[in-house]
Amino acid sequence: MAEGTRSRYKLVVSDFHLGKGRYFRDGTQNILEDFIYDREFAEFLAYYRTGIFADAEVELIMNGDILNLLQIDTWGVHTHLITERSVVRAVEKIVTGHPEFFQALRRFAATPGHTLSYIVGNHDMGMLWAGPRKVFSEACGFEVRFHDVYYLFDGVYVEHGQQYERFAKTDMERPFITRGLPEPVLNLPWGSLFVTVFLPQVKKERPHIDKVRPFGTYIIWSFIHDLWWSVKTGLSCAKFTLDTLLFRRRYQLRRGVKEKLGLLKEISLYPSFDKIAFKILDDREDVNCVIFGHTHVLKYRQWREGQEYFNEGSWNEVTNLDMNEYGTRTRLTYAFIEYPIVPRVEVDPAVDPATLPIPEPVKPFVRLKEWKGIWKPELDIQV
Repeated sequence: MAEGTRSRYKLVVSDFHLGKGRYFRDGTQNILEDFIYDREFAEFLAYYRTGIFADAEVELIMNGDILNLLQIDTWGVHTHLITERSVVRAVEKIVTGHPEFFQALRRFAATPGHTLSYIVGNHDMGMLWAGPRKVFSEACGFEVRFHDVYYLFDGVYVEHGQQYERFAKTDMERPFITRGLPEPVLNLPWGSLFVTVFLPQVKKERPHIDKVRPFGTYIIWSFIHDLWWSVKTGLSCAKFTLDTLLFRRRYQLRRGVKEKLGLLKEISLYPSFDKIAFKILDDREDVNCVIFGHTHVLKYRQWREGQEYFNEGSWNEVTNLDMNEYGTRTRLTYAFIEYPIVPRVEVDPAVDPATLPIPEPVKPFVRLKEWKGIWKPELDIQV
């Protein structure tokens, strides 16, 4: 391909929530595993590294929560005392549990012109440390480019989105707690503490609980159809709340109770990031497109002419109790970014470059896509 005419693309995915793998070593099913689409992901990357994409520049942007580090029982227990050593071990377990996934990343990154980037989310907050980043990069066979909060390029602003929820927001000024500890631990927000310690115990009995939307409707449904479990779990949740917000010095009761009530509200309403995206588009002249993840909800909104907001959704199963979208479904969705091909213009060497007009910046086109995959005669069913 002639110089200056090479095709350029970027793929944005998020919220895979990889755990220790679909099956344990003894062949039993891991009910805490959220990601079961390794084969589909391998086919997805194979498509974008072959054919017309073989000679193109293609960047895969992993927009947060690719790894579910908050729910890995690294040493057999779910704890909020997450250290760099425990995160390294957790990433190693995830790599072992998803060999096809990481083999696909290695093949993708080994293709000339194909690169990998990673934006840290709330479920993979441990990727702020250098140790886990090194393990992940080694598993990919490529030096992955990591971004702590957001990734800005050519007018496109990509961020996971947890920084706009006070219950999931990472304190970037103090991401680690060091005082009085033998080694630093993650400074988890209250929502992450809940997801790390309490939620895995609930998921062992009801694996679907964090996949139901809207959550407020599910609470009502549970009290009608699953009364004893709902009462028992509600009391356990209240006890956990008092324990974490009242009896731990790190958490202040007054502030914490407000956050707890707000957290339940945000979960039940499944927050929309439209206004946040529109504010970024208003405040930043260098941004004309915002891409978020985090909510697991596929979305497109146009703010003004030439200004757009996208959410690429999730590859996780979602059960919707709203009648207009009732049922359980999985959509393997992603944001597809394509750059227009700008032919190279030959310049007369005798012309002073300072007198030439400044070329217009290349604006990529963004759209949402769903990976339909390749026909396969059979699939394992996760019940």
